[in-house]
Amino acid sequence: MADLRLHLVEPLQLVARRNEKSGAELSRFLGKQTWTQQDRQCILDTLALLLLDKECTLLIGRQLRPVLLDLLERNAIAIKAGGQINHDRHERLCVAMSKLVADHPDVLP
Repeated sequence: MADLRLHLVEPLQLVARRNEKSGAELSRFLGKQTWTQQDRQCILDTLALLLLDKECTLLIGRQLRPVLLDLLERNAIAIKAGGQINHDRHERLCVAMSKLVADHPDVLP
């Protein structure tokens, strides 16, 4: 998992600079020397939410391609969380996937 930090630092910096909402949260991790398992999960959860932001979808798709399918899966799980379907999140996931499919055909189920 140490490799995860090495490969994500630069893309995380770019995403943090471009998005005010989550920039502060992501920047908090960029200052750390070592990420705990909880830190890694929080980063991936934050990125999964950002993927649904129409302003960030393509940026995250380009910068974080190695973890793109994981981010999509996190959103799919969150849609069904609590035994009910979150229709708003489902719609935003569909929009994100439609934006990504041209450059990343593997996002299709």
